[in-house]
Amino acid sequence: MKTLDQTARELANAHKEADPATSAVKLFPDLKEIHLVEITSAVPASGEVLPFKLHPDPANGVNFPSVVVLLHPEEWAKVKTGELNLPDGWNLGEAEDL
Repeated sequence: MKTLDQTARELANAHKEADPATSAVKLFPDLKEIHLVEITSAVPASGEVLPFKLHPDPANGVNFPSVVVLLHPEEWAKVKTGELNLPDGWNLGEAEDL
């Protein structure tokens, strides 16, 4: 069985392939869930951070729940300056580029 980290990397790559407007994907460490922020100009800037929770999908090789946040590049800039907050426990300093 793939690890959480391996699964997160595969999801990030699949999402980047599916959305060419995705400029970056960030992985936030967690022991039980995949936490991804995807920066894409394909979504409008809403001024909010809206996490989407997804259930595991073992039939497609995803054995972990995941939480994905889609952010417009302008919103990502606001996250980096502290104007917008990520979900509780998502530490910007611990994010890994995928």
